[in-house]
Amino acid sequence: MRSTIHAHSPSTWRTAFFLTLLCLTWWLMVPSWSLGFTDRIVAVVNKEIITWSDLQQAIRDEFSRLKAKYQGKEFERRYTQKQREVLNALIEERLQLQEAKAKGLKVTQEEIDAALSRTPLSPTQTEEEFGQFLLLKKLFEVQVRRNVVVEEEELRRYYEANANIYRIPPQYRLKQIFLDAPDEIARLGATTKAQVIYSDWSPETLMEDLAARHAQALTELGWVEEKDLVAPLAQALKDLTPGTLSKPIATQAGVHLLIVEEVKESQPYPFEQVEREIRAQLLKMRGEEAYREWLKDLKQKSFIDVRL
Repeated sequence: MRSTIHAHSPSTWRTAFFLTLLCLTWWLMVPSWSLGFTDRIVAVVNKEIITWSDLQQAIRDEFSRLKAKYQGKEFERRYTQKQREVLNALIEERLQLQEAKAKGLKVTQEEIDAALSRTPLSPTQTEEEFGQFLLLKKLFEVQVRRNVVVEEEELRRYYEANANIYRIPPQYRLKQIFLDAPDEIARLGATTKAQVIYSDWSPETLMEDLAARHAQALTELGWVEEKDLVAPLAQALKDLTPGTLSKPIATQAGVHLLIVEEVKESQPYPFEQVEREIRAQLLKMRGEEAYREWLKDLKQKSFIDVRL
């Protein structure tokens, strides 16, 4: 059996070569990300890159949240803004990880295991990401936190300048007549009965006598603050003066008649009682300020090329 080889003319070979070269040139010139086959660089941080897929991974949850809430141009505007915010956060994280490496800081597996025994991983967090979080925390302690100091005099000045914050709330010694009303029909009846009791009260009437006349129990609530009461009772409390019976107050549980027997007015907490809280607050504020300045300086000393 004889095989036959067909010879092509030189012009045919030249045409095929030209077409191949043209296709190759086009492939190299078109950005690979636009073809959807490979990744692309969105930022360079010193000698490291952040890719499009890194950004998409970090913004995935925000994309779903925004997509569920906005549409059209408003979604595009917000998503573009969020991309910039997330990319900036990735750049800052990469800078800090590089700085930690330059300082020779590390997190051991023992440290990770110990931290995980106290704080389990979130459903979307990997152990590697948790380790990076611990490393960034260690970097913050070394580079920022240890340099933040708050003097005793500063604590005193802050305490005096914010006296309205560090105050013991007013306290009220209360008694009440309570009419149970588990449903709407019962609440109507309880409200009517409470109105009758309220109409029978006068400033000279003892609450014990009032409750006994209407076959109701009088309950001693003791000393309470507004935060201890459900909203309708706390609101009514603001308008009551000692020795005054409230009008009927409806809540989910029933109908209440409150009387304030005594009031302890608001007063400042002793400095010694809030000193630790103030110190923690000032350290937090100073630490955040020092961190922003440190990160700003770190950025200025670094090469950052954003390509988004």
